[in-house]
Amino acid sequence: MKKLVLLTAALWILSAAPLRARAEEIAVVVSGKAQEAAESYRAGGKVYIDAKRVGAAYGGQVYWYAVSGRVQLSLRGRTLQLVAGSDKALTGDRELKMNDPVIVRASRAFVPLSFLTGAEFASWSGHQTRYDERTKTLVVEKSGTVGSPRAFSYKGHTRITLELAPGASYRATARGTGGVDLVVDFGVAEGDDKGTVDDGIVESYTLKQEAKLVRLSVRFAETGQRWRASEMPDPRRAVLDVYAPGAPLPEQPAVAAEEAPKEPPKAVVAAPAAPVAKPAAKAKAEEPKAALKRRRLIVIDPGHGGKDPGATGVRGTREKDVNLAAALELSRVLKERGDFDVHLTREEDVFLPLSERSEIANSRDADLFVSLHCNAAGNKRESGFEVYSVSETASDPAAEALAASENAVLELEGKNPQDEMAKMILLAMTKTEMINESVAFAALAARTIGKRVDIEARGAKQAGFYVLRGTHAPAILVEMAFVSHAKDEAKLTSRRFRRTMAEGVAAGIAEYAKRQGWLE
Repeated sequence: MKKLVLLTAALWILSAAPLRARAEEIAVVVSGKAQEAAESYRAGGKVYIDAKRVGAAYGGQVYWYAVSGRVQLSLRGRTLQLVAGSDKALTGDRELKMNDPVIVRASRAFVPLSFLTGAEFASWSGHQTRYDERTKTLVVEKSGTVGSPRAFSYKGHTRITLELAPGASYRATARGTGGVDLVVDFGVAEGDDKGTVDDGIVESYTLKQEAKLVRLSVRFAETGQRWRASEMPDPRRAVLDVYAPGAPLPEQPAVAAEEAPKEPPKAVVAAPAAPVAKPAAKAKAEEPKAALKRRRLIVIDPGHGGKDPGATGVRGTREKDVNLAAALELSRVLKERGDFDVHLTREEDVFLPLSERSEIANSRDADLFVSLHCNAAGNKRESGFEVYSVSETASDPAAEALAASENAVLELEGKNPQDEMAKMILLAMTKTEMINESVAFAALAARTIGKRVDIEARGAKQAGFYVLRGTHAPAILVEMAFVSHAKDEAKLTSRRFRRTMAEGVAAGIAEYAKRQGWLE
């Protein structure tokens, strides 16, 4: 009885101290989707969020027992117990340490954000949580043992990869003659996914969370195609290679005795097919020719940076930050493909003049140039992505206004935009062929991005972007989404969306490279 009296008194004291704390709303973004804002309190320099909104953000249920001061969070069949005034949380017979205690305000429980963003809660909940103090945004993304699939088209075969956590086991089985399933038993997916490949070898793929497993289903473009399942490290990935009819099936790489796996390698070849492997002598004869093929260099330009923040979103998201995060993701995707060299104009938050960005590409003899940006508009309903190539005549008034906005950074460089644009027009007149190639590149990228992202495709357009005019290679500028649109801004804060966008851009690069004969 004495303990109950003391606890009730403590709760009353906490509830009756509004002068030491202030209420405010914070934005909540879950898996790239904006949710209802959550009420929070700031006390002693610490941020606390309404316990009820915690349940909604993580897809669970929260029960608040005001008399006993107990908070119960139920998620994925597990329960977490918290008590007002305590810095400990209990789950089963295990205790999780909290840096700050649960507080009570206006008869409601508030959980410290420091606990939600910590490693112990991430492990228990299966979600990664990040709080952006500057924009007052809580970003929650599901973390699992299975990542999102990626598709790479090569000459003669298509590769689908699936990133796996250490210890996750998988198996591959044929789906009749029209496809193959890769199953991760007891896997947890970051989210369902699907993609259209449509490269003549693989038609599409879907990733679904099922009871006690994750299933990646790959559908062939035609029946009877051969496939192989294997694994690659750094990061660990399950790999499905699907081969075009008549394409040679590479031999399995030899494994040294000390490196031999304890169980048979996960490699399968399905569907009847006559042997088509090349004789060893012929393969050797073709090696010098392959060696003459040089690796193509892709220069990625994260727009803005440093003293130039670019556009700012409704919740304060800065374009320069999103551009850099997306550029790093695109670099990872291209390096995973393995057949391009990659260079970024900037890898941190620094200011670069537009002319210097172009010069970086030119001095390195870049084969393709991709500048990543976020769009913005006075009309908050404008949404979607666009891909631009350079032209002296803009596709439409909106494209012309966008180019003028992006080129306005010249003033930060101490240059007169009108004078600089006049110089670039003279330069562009000598680059008609490169401009035409950029148009083709932009159209391909718009198509491949549109197959992957779940926002409006606004198409390939043209405008007089200064950064594209100065580049001596086919060049495009991708406006990934509108940071001025609430739902688009939420997506831009999500790594999963940025990764999907990067995969779409990478697919456009690969498609253009194949048409140019750069890839075997």
